[in-house]
Amino acid sequence: MKRLLLLVFITILSTGCSSDDDAGDLMQNLASVLSVDMPETFEFGQTYEIEILYKRPTSCHTFTGLDVSRDENEITIGVVTSFRTSNPNCVETGNLQATSVINFVAERDDFYIFKFWQGRNAAGTDQFLTIEVPVTPPGVE
Repeated sequence: MKRLLLLVFITILSTGCSSDDDAGDLMQNLASVLSVDMPETFEFGQTYEIEILYKRPTSCHTFTGLDVSRDENEITIGVVTSFRTSNPNCVETGNLQATSVINFVAERDDFYIFKFWQGRNAAGTDQFLTIEVPVTPPGVE
């Protein structure tokens, strides 16, 4: 059984990495977060949907995922987009806004600090939309 799984894995790996791919290189980068829709408070133990509005760098960029790092109660989130370098039809104008929704569970009983990456300033320093959300005990409003 292990040999069969290994064989399947090697086959998928070798066919997925074909060197004659004409689609161009896949590049990734972060997209600027424009706004975030989240509650003013969390209730301990509850799950919340957090909607993130971001701006795609070009019309060819698509959502790839989130880059999330956590340090105690501080959570830093970046929206990752990707595009093919061989696509000549990318434009940097028009409706480039998109949304992503994440589910978040309040596992602490004090507060969270969310930092959403918004880009870099003229000096090259990362800029963040920072939101602090207190957590209340269950059943307290």
